[in-house]
Amino acid sequence: MSAVKIFRYLFLFLAAAIIFNCIESCKQKSRQPQQAKDINELIRTEIEKYTYPLPSAFEASEMLKEIEAGYLADITNQPQKAETYFTEESKALNLGIYISDLAYATTYNKRQDIRKYFEACETLVRELDFASAFAPGLANRIEENFDNKDQLVEIITEMFQNAYAYLNRQGRSGLSYLVLCGTNIEGLYLTTHISENTFQNIKIIEAILFQKEPLTELQKMMESKKDTELLKKTCRDIKQINEIYAQEPGNTSLTEKQVTELTGVVTKIRNNYINRQ
Repeated sequence: MSAVKIFRYLFLFLAAAIIFNCIESCKQKSRQPQQAKDINELIRTEIEKYTYPLPSAFEASEMLKEIEAGYLADITNQPQKAETYFTEESKALNLGIYISDLAYATTYNKRQDIRKYFEACETLVRELDFASAFAPGLANRIEENFDNKDQLVEIITEMFQNAYAYLNRQGRSGLSYLVLCGTNIEGLYLTTHISENTFQNIKIIEAILFQKEPLTELQKMMESKKDTELLKKTCRDIKQINEIYAQEPGNTSLTEKQVTELTGVVTKIRNNYINRQ
C-alpha cells in the first residue's frame, strides 16, 4: 500500500475518532440525543469545510515513481527563486508549485532537494504571514524522518492541510485557491515533462488523466471568485486547461493532439508563474 493511501486511511480514522470522542463528551454532559446529533453535524461540517479538498500532491508523483520514471531535478522550480516573488499572487502560486516539487523530491527520497524545497516553502509561508499555521519544530521533524518515507509523507501532508485550513479560517480563501492552483499546475507540468515520449507511455497518459478531475473540481471551487482581481487570471488558466481535457469525453483516453496541447499550454502557464514577480 502506498504512503499516500496509508496517510489517507490514517486521516479518516483520526477524523472519525475526533467526532466519536466529541460526541461521547457531549453525552456525559447531557443525555439529550438531539444535542449529540447537532454537535456531530457541526464537527462533520467543520472537517469538510477545512479539509484539503483535492488529491494530495504526492499522488501524481507517486504514480510517476510506480511506472519507474526517473527523477529529473532540472524540471522543478529553482528553490532559490523563492526570495524573488514579491506579490501575494506570485508568492501563493509558487508556494503551490514548491509543494509539488517537495512532494516529487520526497517520493524519490532525494534528501538534499527535500531540504531545499522545504526551505523554499518556508520562505513563502513566512512572506505570506501564516507561519503560525505550522507547528514549532517542523523542520526538525522532517530532518529526523529522512529515512522514513511514510512518516515524511504524513508530516508534509499534515503541514499543508494545516496551512490550507488556516488560510480559510482567516478568511483568505483566495490565497488558498492560488496555492491549490500552483500545486496542480506543477503536478501536471512534471507529469507531461517526465519523458520525451509522453504519448507512447500509457502509464504517463493515465497519470495525466488522473489530474483531470481535480482540475475540474478546482474550477468549480473558484467559480464564485473568478472575477476578483486576485484570481481572475488564474481562473482563466485553469479553464483553458480544462477545455483541452474536455475535447475528449470521459476519463479513459486522450488523443495525441490533446497531449500536445496540454503540454504546451501547461508549460506556458507554469513558466509564467515561476517567472512572475
